[in-house]
Amino acid sequence: MKQFIKAHRSQLKWISILLLILFLIWYAFCLPKQLFNDSTATVVLDRNGKLLGAKIAEDGQWRFAESDSVPYKFKTCIIQFEDRNFYKHPGVSIQGIGRSVVQNFKNRKIVSGGSTLTMQVVRIMKKNPRRTFLEKIIEMIIATRLEWRYSKKEILCFYTGHAPFGNNVVGLEAASWRYFGRSASSLSWAESATLAVLPNTPGLIYPGKNHERLLAKRNRLLRRLLSIGVLDETAFQLALSEQLPDKPLPLPQLAPHLLVRLIKEGKKGQTITTSIDYVLQEKVAAILKQHSLQLRDNKIFNGAVVVTSIKTGQVLAYVGNTFSEGVENSSNVDCLVAPRSSGSILKPLLYEAAMEDGIINPKTLLLDVPSHFGNFSPKNFSREYDGALPANQALSRSLNIPFVRLLNEYGLEKFHHHLKCCGISTLNQSARHYGLSLILGGAEVKLWDLNKIYTNMAQQLSMNECKSISLLIKRNNSISTIKPMSKACVYATFEAMTEVNRPDEDGNWQVFAGAQKVAWKTGTSFGFRDAWAIGITPDYVVAVWVGNADGEGRPGLTGIRAAAPLMFNVFQQLPKSVSWFSKPLQDMTEIKICRESGYRAGELCEHADNVTVPTTCLNTTVCPYHQLVHLNKHSLKRVDADCENPFEILHTTWYVLPPAIEKYYKYNHPDYKVLPDYKPECLAKISDKSMAILSPRPRAKIYVPIEIDGTVGQTIFEAVHRNSGVKIYWHLDEVYLGETREIHQMALNPVIGEHVLLLTDENGFSQQVKFEVVGK
Repeated sequence: MKQFIKAHRSQLKWISILLLILFLIWYAFCLPKQLFNDSTATVVLDRNGKLLGAKIAEDGQWRFAESDSVPYKFKTCIIQFEDRNFYKHPGVSIQGIGRSVVQNFKNRKIVSGGSTLTMQVVRIMKKNPRRTFLEKIIEMIIATRLEWRYSKKEILCFYTGHAPFGNNVVGLEAASWRYFGRSASSLSWAESATLAVLPNTPGLIYPGKNHERLLAKRNRLLRRLLSIGVLDETAFQLALSEQLPDKPLPLPQLAPHLLVRLIKEGKKGQTITTSIDYVLQEKVAAILKQHSLQLRDNKIFNGAVVVTSIKTGQVLAYVGNTFSEGVENSSNVDCLVAPRSSGSILKPLLYEAAMEDGIINPKTLLLDVPSHFGNFSPKNFSREYDGALPANQALSRSLNIPFVRLLNEYGLEKFHHHLKCCGISTLNQSARHYGLSLILGGAEVKLWDLNKIYTNMAQQLSMNECKSISLLIKRNNSISTIKPMSKACVYATFEAMTEVNRPDEDGNWQVFAGAQKVAWKTGTSFGFRDAWAIGITPDYVVAVWVGNADGEGRPGLTGIRAAAPLMFNVFQQLPKSVSWFSKPLQDMTEIKICRESGYRAGELCEHADNVTVPTTCLNTTVCPYHQLVHLNKHSLKRVDADCENPFEILHTTWYVLPPAIEKYYKYNHPDYKVLPDYKPECLAKISDKSMAILSPRPRAKIYVPIEIDGTVGQTIFEAVHRNSGVKIYWHLDEVYLGETREIHQMALNPVIGEHVLLLTDENGFSQQVKFEVVGK
């Protein structure tokens, strides 16, 4: 052998050098770029780091993402229990290995491996390979390399993030929540010591398994802390008295729908710090649960609430549905982002847009009479009519007909485009597809979109730049891209929304009504399927939806009854706004408004008020309802110069509404004076129209109904006359049908085809309309 070595000394030298080089290359690259590629749980935290909810990792382990720090108490415990020389050794502890050899020799079996925390990190990284002498040597070598690349703090973070803690719990933070129901940073000394001893034998000892052995190991560690002065005697005794957890605890599920949403948005496996306020989220979820229990008797099971801060644009509470285990009553559906029929919740947006376009001001009269738009005949919820009323009252009372007529005047295509620019993301069809029913719930919207729109409207009054609505904490929240609106028109809209009457039957509403000023609007979809409520103060927006996720309608499922009480209960949990929005005077101007009609006052308006309105209202029209009327000063009958002595004529202004409007208006306004009749001698010279046909409309296409018993039904035709006592004579296709007085209605059953309806009053005035019957 000596001769062989002597003969091949040169070759062996080069082989040794080559092996050394290969070892050094391996040593340099023995660590992967990323030590751990394990899947992690998706974790959702509130704005202060409190756990809102989590979804288990793909491999079935409760493993949270690594933290960049280790709590002091746990760090002290784990170092004292596992590796007391952690900060002194280079990855391998000669003292620890020597102690392990002695212990194993005395016990004649392996009772200690002598592994440092760094070596344990290597072993975890390598997925716990089989324990052999060679494997131990490799772990020791790689551990020294780990110490070269990473700091002690980083190595300790690797360990606490990936160490097994028994059952399917991996990592300190997951273990802290699973065993103690709170973050690791808030654990006591006894709790930290309990977790520190678990990774030593995670398959044999953990809460719920081998309780006595776990307790003994914990107490042994606590005595060590006492002996080195970390704990004093009092703290030690208190720590010993703490009970061990009996079993793993379920993780919080305070925002399950938000968790699912964030996963769908590509944040799976991440730890996400949101803008949610834990305390408020908890309160809102409890309020929704209690409200849902009250509605269950009516088989109404679902609801959603979102609360947004106007100043920051951040969402403070996100409750996507009433929560229950499993999928009972579709509780898994996130109703915050589910498209639902809008009901009347879009009316404030049309009100603001029409004002910005110069069509109305807050006092402008909007017509509220039976109306037909082709085959579309909208009805008010109350089935009653006002004739005409100010625009702000039409909004506060949420009347349907005035807003359908306003949409028709503003322009369907234009409003459809306006809604999309505002942020409604569900308008996937053309404006013609929705028709004028768009303003009454003909389209579906998301509560999330509505919340964003009304928040941005409030922001435009409160600040110079509108913040985009965010679920995440951001240092620099981006600027909103939603279409800007006139501040003055938004202010006027909110003012109208504060006039909504609270239900008298609920005393809690009256208590809240005096607490603070709130602009709010409700909505109810056709068939009582969706109930909406949105409230705005200078600090918060609260948006609410209530209904059934499967779309089933229920009697009493209205915005005012089912959604508004929930919204006001949420407002009671929020700090009260000390003031209201500042009036944007720079965008407003003072004009004269006709007191009766609400239009800009003309020369004939006797009663005009100076009113501050948005500057855009300067484009509104002059009052069309005041006329100069000529009366006989003796009998107060209308006359003209051809039938009355000009010196005997009294000239006066008169507030005159069209007959179709006057019929309903005068019952709600007792002070309204009907225009006097003409003096009999002047009847032959009259050219004005005192009569109107309400139904059918000109060129209308009519389907005659079929009754339940199969017989052909009848169509009700209706007219109105300024003088209710006058007789009206009815003719269809020149055939006399009969006469009516006071109530001018007649049930007819015309044959299929085109027809002409002619009405003549007893003074000889006539009105006619052409229509077509297209089927039965």
